[in-house]
Amino acid sequence: MMNEQLPINRVEMELNQWRSREERFSKLFNFSLSNNRSLIKKKLHHYERIGTKYKGSKNIEERFALQILKQEKDKILKQLYPNLLVRLIRKLVVAPLIDQIAVRKDVKEEQKNNQALCDQVQRIGFRDLSNQIDQQIKQGHQQFSIPVSYYVNEKERLDHELSFVKDQSGQYQFEGYKASLHNELKPEENRNQYFKVEQENSVDTTQAYNLLAGRAVQKEKTWIQLDLNDKDASGNHRIKEFHSGYGYDLEKAVQQLPLKELSNKTEADKLKDALKQGNRLPVTLIKNGNEHRFYIEANPQFKSINIYDEHSRKITLSTALGNKTMETVKQQQKTNESQQVNHSTRNGMRVS
Repeated sequence: MMNEQLPINRVEMELNQWRSREERFSKLFNFSLSNNRSLIKKKLHHYERIGTKYKGSKNIEERFALQILKQEKDKILKQLYPNLLVRLIRKLVVAPLIDQIAVRKDVKEEQKNNQALCDQVQRIGFRDLSNQIDQQIKQGHQQFSIPVSYYVNEKERLDHELSFVKDQSGQYQFEGYKASLHNELKPEENRNQYFKVEQENSVDTTQAYNLLAGRAVQKEKTWIQLDLNDKDASGNHRIKEFHSGYGYDLEKAVQQLPLKELSNKTEADKLKDALKQGNRLPVTLIKNGNEHRFYIEANPQFKSINIYDEHSRKITLSTALGNKTMETVKQQQKTNESQQVNHSTRNGMRVS
């Protein structure tokens, strides 16, 4: 696990980053960078910032690297300022000011990066990770992960592993998270999926749970659903997509149900919004003037609404209304679903 690694040599890591930068510039320009005064000054400032940033390190490897770094700084100083008096003035007056500015800048950038990451993970659904993120950033690893686990209900547990990586600018980015759903009563149904974080429209933790539970979620105008019977080479379930041209009309499907919630526009809108998130919802179905409790979820692939009884058994509307037996319903469902599968690819369904 990345979190169990020994502290790395941060001085060496930052020096390697500078070396990579020099190599990139060498490929871009024809002239020698080793004699470019402007670049040498930048290099000196970078070395001085590293020396200031890690001067209190207790890591033996880092302290050794800092000693060698000091010798390199002295060589660069002599190259830039051959006059001894100029070097002394710079060392006693200029360098301390540069160090103070660099330290303040580093602290500010680190705080800004930390806050940006905390805001991002909170939007996805992870809270109270500020201290953990701050500790990991201070360790300076090129990449790190943070585990988050909690129970969704008395039998289901969600384990997450959030992945962070440092980019070329030295800032950490939240790349994505692996979500694992564990059912303690049915271990054979344990599933996991890696969700990459996008600039917009990322899958949040609620949607991730619903997808792992086998339900569909609407993102923008496209419904997505995991194919629980098919995985790619990396172990992720392939994603079925049902775009607007597929023809699923959630509102029309919901309106076909005699639900008490539809009598109030506010409640009806909340119901449809929750269904788009992939939730399975308790609803009140009116049957012969009486109220009965059922559960529903969206089913874009078969352009319908799934209905479940109090024992989580899937039934049809006819069964819910008491018009058919369970056996007849199951036979009818199998027939309908096989017919839908046969022509679904022609109607805008895509698997990725």
